[in-house]
Amino acid sequence: MTDNEKIKPQTDFAFKLMTWLYRTYDLIHNTKQDLKKIPLEEVTTVVDYGCGPGRYTLPVAKFVGAKGKVFAVDIHPLAIKTIKGKAARESLTNIEAILVDYYDTGIQDSSVDLVLLIDTLPLIKDYNTLFQEMHRILKQNGYIFIEHSRIKMSRTREIVEITGLFTVIKCQGHHMLAVPKARK
Repeated sequence: MTDNEKIKPQTDFAFKLMTWLYRTYDLIHNTKQDLKKIPLEEVTTVVDYGCGPGRYTLPVAKFVGAKGKVFAVDIHPLAIKTIKGKAARESLTNIEAILVDYYDTGIQDSSVDLVLLIDTLPLIKDYNTLFQEMHRILKQNGYIFIEHSRIKMSRTREIVEITGLFTVIKCQGHHMLAVPKARK
């Protein structure tokens, strides 16, 4: 990989501002209600891709418990530092924070039940590479859960389907659920 291919994270100031905005948003919005829209029932291994300050990472880690694992993946060092600090304060040992500078997570092939892409897709520059990585790490019966409100759902569906790697099985409001197509 060349330096040109590396993804540059937002500034520390922008990350801190985003974290503050999420905290403010969460005061009026019930994130726990959003968790009910995610198919967590029989999930044990989750990737929170673009985890940011861990709004979903920590609640999902609590849900999957000791039998499960959550990989918190982000390009920003402050995100990783924040996740590690929160996990330590809450004694959550089932979270592994991964700092990336490209789309490759380093997670084992076909080992993940669910990938969360929450408020992440609008920030992605290379959809094909992202979805190739998601397809690689997901189990054949796994899911991608996408949530955001900054791109129309029709455009999100187009982005997911144009890769040819996933089938969209549900779209509702700002939420989408997709499954991987068979590996060739």
